[in-house]
Amino acid sequence: MNRLTLSTYILSILSLIFSQELSAQDLVNGEQYYAWNVKGTVVYSDANTESEVLDSLAYGAEVVIKDTSYPKIIRNFQVELDQDQIDYSLKGHWVKISTGNVEGYVFDGELSKRVPLKLIAGQQPEREDDYLERTLGDGVVTEKKEPLGTEPNIYYRRIKDIKYADGSYIHWESQEGCDMGEFFINGASFNQSYFIFTAFQFDNRSGIYFPNADIVKLTKVKGARLEFTDSEESYSNHITIKEDGKVVFGGGLCG
Repeated sequence: MNRLTLSTYILSILSLIFSQELSAQDLVNGEQYYAWNVKGTVVYSDANTESEVLDSLAYGAEVVIKDTSYPKIIRNFQVELDQDQIDYSLKGHWVKISTGNVEGYVFDGELSKRVPLKLIAGQQPEREDDYLERTLGDGVVTEKKEPLGTEPNIYYRRIKDIKYADGSYIHWESQEGCDMGEFFINGASFNQSYFIFTAFQFDNRSGIYFPNADIVKLTKVKGARLEFTDSEESYSNHITIKEDGKVVFGGGLCG
């Protein structure tokens, strides 16, 4: 395979990954789900964004799936834009839901079977490890310390892994003032990972993302990786589709 053909093949595969089934999920009629958009899940009167807005569901609101078969049309969910954020749309389907006295259509990527985070008014969001322990039980923890450099300039990288029974995991690395984490939540689609990631970064004390609004501005799309900061910043938040198909998110802080 020549270089041009290989490049074309890789681009087509990445396009397929981002635009099709990793962005969708198999919702079940009659079952309960939770709204996972911290900025509110908009309910429309019809399966298009030009129809009447019936409600905006708070994060964690319970909904019941009424119809997943109408219509099977890809919808672009527009990520919020500002001068520092690039234009990008999540892909997914419309789904009909009911909640309380409201029945209408929402973007399926904002819904999840997963129990919501604890977002208590006036507090920071629940930590990733606390959330997974609360919802999945105790994980298996392994820790190690690796020496780096040579004497007298030796330093250490500390690695902590937490693996859960369903295959979810947390991977932490710390060295020279940098703390970096990678999180995998089993069964979460790309869209769900986006909303899970932003929920973990939300500051309920001020109604913005924590620790500041800049932390989750989408600034780069690199193949199968979304980056939420500039490269010169000390933050490195991202959502990535790995070679094995796992959707992971992570980030950290050096300083």
